[in-house]
Amino acid sequence: MEESQFDVVIFGTGLVESIVAAALSKAGYKVAHIDSNSYYGGDEASLSLEEFIKWADDASHSSDPSSRFQSVTRSSDIPPQSRQYSICLQPAVISAVGPLISSLIMSGVAKYSGFRLLDCVSVYDSSGRARSVPGSKEDIFKSKEISLIEKRRLMRFLTFAAADFTGKKELEGKQTMPFLDFLQSVFSLSAEISTVIAYSLAFCMSAVEPTLPSLQRLQKYLRSGGRYGPSPFLIGHYGGIGDIAQGFCRAAAVSGGVYILARKVTAVTQAPLSKTTENEDAAPTSKATFNYAIDLEDFPDTLSCNLIISSPSYVPPNIRDQAFQLPSSSGFQSNVGSIARCIAIIDQALSIRSPENEMSSSPEQDTADALGASPPQVSQSTSADSAIVFFPPSSVAGGSVTHSATALINGEGSLSTPKGKWIVYITLPLPTIPEESVSSESIVTPYLDALLSLSVDPSRTPIKPLFTTFFLETSAATLSTSIIETSTNTNPCSYIVPPTLSVAPLPDIPDEATIIAESTYREAVKFFRSRNKPIGEDESEDLPFWPPIPAEDDEEDNEW
Repeated sequence: MEESQFDVVIFGTGLVESIVAAALSKAGYKVAHIDSNSYYGGDEASLSLEEFIKWADDASHSSDPSSRFQSVTRSSDIPPQSRQYSICLQPAVISAVGPLISSLIMSGVAKYSGFRLLDCVSVYDSSGRARSVPGSKEDIFKSKEISLIEKRRLMRFLTFAAADFTGKKELEGKQTMPFLDFLQSVFSLSAEISTVIAYSLAFCMSAVEPTLPSLQRLQKYLRSGGRYGPSPFLIGHYGGIGDIAQGFCRAAAVSGGVYILARKVTAVTQAPLSKTTENEDAAPTSKATFNYAIDLEDFPDTLSCNLIISSPSYVPPNIRDQAFQLPSSSGFQSNVGSIARCIAIIDQALSIRSPENEMSSSPEQDTADALGASPPQVSQSTSADSAIVFFPPSSVAGGSVTHSATALINGEGSLSTPKGKWIVYITLPLPTIPEESVSSESIVTPYLDALLSLSVDPSRTPIKPLFTTFFLETSAATLSTSIIETSTNTNPCSYIVPPTLSVAPLPDIPDEATIIAESTYREAVKFFRSRNKPIGEDESEDLPFWPPIPAEDDEEDNEW
């Protein structure tokens, strides 16, 4: 092939597309990876504060009604050392057991990134405190505030959840039952303990979330603890999954992938058919040498390829009816129409545990103690460099009564901030898209205020943020249907569109992206095999998602 000719061209460098690019490049295909942005990561990018401010300003002035981000506002003051921040557009944590961690190891991309353990997971209660929840079943029995009968019920449930519950009588016919109802009716757990389990351990977003996906998340939580340390979750350095996406791009480049950033796609056209028969009267029997020709802004060469893989936002109108959008990998469609988000920078640590020897003043506090909260400390608060704080429905005055909000806190230990600074990501799923008169700031501010009241130093409460940004994100279901309809075509297609990441809990986002990437990769391999099947090839043999790596590399990748 010539330099401008490729097997596959991939539009967008989001996490899904970046994993696919690395997998195809390692499998021997010639890949060109294109992004109109000047940075890697797409909608999951990790940006410096300077880049993030430009992103926010561009998004706030966008007139595109199909844009994923709406109602973007930011504070005018900009903190110093702006280049030392790494802000991720899609906050997430990585489960110690799951598809992404496996792909990081098997692909060798783990050596391009750094990670740290999440310090703690906490739940906010109506008394205005954040209480730590356990990282293992054993922590439960440290509590003296729970009766022996309740402990036995809780241990019976956690033993059930950690094991293979498929086909168990407790779950039979109850897969779609609301998880909170399942906990109380099947295992006789109290409403308070059920609430903490559902929102803080199973990462439920609402009270109606069904049992099966909730149990699956809880099982992964229980099995992840202890693999790399006491926490079940890892946080990627330099902003999280945005830097990980760049790591997969680097792996693709090492395997021969070509990268073109900051160039918009101006035209995608189907290449004309070329005849291979010498008889002019005979009908043409060949297909085009390349299926597509691609022109880029301010780029001298026209690119040619046989297959295009594209995020939905890159699909041109003239090709839309030929594109094949893969079905969503998510088995559960949440009742979420949009997401209200806040990203704030603070310069004070947050207290995530109650003072020692102070009796619980609310049922939620008693529940957190029952689930293994650290013993209270006399006149001393405990802070964390990285943490997740959950806000169950109705736990914050002026907040949502139907959905749970989540706050992810990243400090200097994640190499995302200067010393003594923290980035706070607040996410609130919404059942619908708010009216234009309702701002994202007004929706999320009650949670930000609640979080800023948790200062380790009570004399400096509430904390005044150094910088804030509020915006509204359209959910995947609303976005994808407005761009391209999901195809039911079962034949190999030359224009593949992976599904948009769905609204998912923090640990599910990276794993869902990996699952989508693998299905996209296999669809691409199916296309190439159908186009030019080598003689004697056994189609029943799947090409591995990641080729085997040498033993010495495998050992190095596990030394995180």
